[in-house]
Formats: sequence, C-alpha cells, structure tokens
Amino acid sequence: MLACTAEKQKKDFINMNKLIGLLIVILTVSACKNNNINPEPIDNVPVSITLNMALPSYSHLLDQGTFVFEPGGVKGIIIVHYTDDNFYAFDRSCSYQPKTSCAIIEVDSAVNLFRCGQSTSSGFQKCCDSRFWMNGEVFAGPAAYGLKHYQVTRSGNLLNIKN
Repeated sequence: MLACTAEKQKKDFINMNKLIGLLIVILTVSACKNNNINPEPIDNVPVSITLNMALPSYSHLLDQGTFVFEPGGVKGIIIVHYTDDNFYAFDRSCSYQPKTSCAIIEVDSAVNLFRCGQSTSSGFQKCCDSRFWMNGEVFAGPAAYGLKHYQVTRSGNLLNIKN
C-alpha cells in the first residue's frame, strides 16, 4: 500500500512538472508575440521654433486650452497651452501607422481631443480611430503610444520648441 502511494505521488509529481513546463513554454511564446502592431517610428527631423506670444498671431496662447499649428517636424507641429498651465508641442503625425498619408493630427474642439484624420471641405475624414488627450497621451483607438513630443521652454512671452 505504501509503495502504491509513493508511485502515485511520483506520477503526480512528473505530471505536475510536465504541466509547469508546458505553461512556461506557452508563456514564453506568448511573450514573444506582440499583440500590438509594432509602431513605425516617426522620423527625427531638426526642430527649432521660437514663438513670441506678445505678437497678435500668438497672443491667444496666453490662455489655457488654446493651441496653434506651425510648420516643421514631419507633418507639422501643434503647440498647446494645456489646462494644467503647461505648454506642449507635438508632431502632427499620428503614432499609429504614421507613414500613412492621412495620419495627421487634428483638433476636435468640441471635446478637446486630438484625432487622427484630415479636415476636408465635406467635413472630417478619419484615418484611424486614434484619439489623444491634449497633453499627447492616448485616449482611445488603435494607437498604443502617445504623440511624439518636442521640448518646450518658456522665457517670458517667448516659447522655444526644439528636439
């Protein structure tokens, strides 16, 4: 009887080791599989812009919740005076499939979000369902990463944007 119990325990131990081994193999394989689409990198281009908020074309940036589009970066740059009273600058390339021609960041002013697509004469044409908070973080959609940001420093009424 004692030999039967020992033999059963040995079989149970071997079966448990097989189960643990199988579990390790499954976890290893699933860890190597990336469920998110591998993001395409947004090209690094030199950025060096200075905005003078004392000028009429930029004076609205003194108010929180405002923004301005500027040329530069890959698909343009958006500079935001966010509601946390910080300034942010982002490339207008969507972080989800940024090489797609339609992957341009626009502002949805009705809900204070960025969205991926283009404004046309017939209305907004979405490119993907990605939406971003005004601080560049992902809100919803297939994008897994926030918007590419640039460094912003403020000196009085001057905003310096660079990478």
